[in-house]
Amino acid sequence: MYDIISQKLRVIIMNANKVFEKIITMPKYRNVEIPHETIQSLVEQSMPLSKNQADLEKRVREKIHNIVALYLGDIDYEKATDEFRQIKNEPVTIKEFSKQVLAHHASTKERGQDLEDLYQILFKHIGKVNSIADLACGLHPLGLPFMNLPPSTAYYAYDLHKARVNFLNTFITEQGYGGGCFHQDILTNPPAIKFDVAFFFKEAHRFEKRQAGIIVDFLESIQASKLVVSLPSQSFGRNIHMLPKYEKIIIEYADKRKCGLDSFEFGGEMFYIIDRG
Repeated sequence: MYDIISQKLRVIIMNANKVFEKIITMPKYRNVEIPHETIQSLVEQSMPLSKNQADLEKRVREKIHNIVALYLGDIDYEKATDEFRQIKNEPVTIKEFSKQVLAHHASTKERGQDLEDLYQILFKHIGKVNSIADLACGLHPLGLPFMNLPPSTAYYAYDLHKARVNFLNTFITEQGYGGGCFHQDILTNPPAIKFDVAFFFKEAHRFEKRQAGIIVDFLESIQASKLVVSLPSQSFGRNIHMLPKYEKIIIEYADKRKCGLDSFEFGGEMFYIIDRG
């Protein structure tokens, strides 16, 4: 009996290894350079539900598509880096550059052009901070020129897209801020650093697609005195009914942990400030 179980286990592990090796060599995934730890975690999550190797591969590819689809048709980051370096000492031009690049990304484009108004409201709610984490950041760090932060601020951004990370790291560090942008899967490998505030903007539903019921555990894994979580207030595409679901998760989390909770709406986006101080 134990030999049969052992043999089945070996087959399962062998199938998982084959799926992992196949996916990391696929051009559309390899070109984005998603961390191997991300793919490995998706394989491990899908193993108990899969009937065979083909089923396992199908499940993993469906999950990874939800991640990679965000990066398809993205900007030329090498070109953007060169353009930034040409104007990095011109504050007014940097703002125009940032607005143009932010308009290429659906999530940040929805916030519109009134970025200074957004950050004025946001920092009025969260107060003075010395260190910031921007989790699953997308292109959001391009908002830095509008935040009016002192150069001593440490800004740590995290993303899965390697080319984007390289560009944003240049953008952050060559303006004199501490921190940088890191190619890291914050779900499997949360930052070990403590922050004054952590931003988690418009990503809760994508994390939930990747691993159901993970939001509270993920928030707990982040070492920050304050968390700012945002949700689209107008539309989740076809899934507009999801807003109350995630809002409920945030409210219940803050209540259970006895945290302060504040919120405001801006540009079709709800911002929730969870004070764990």
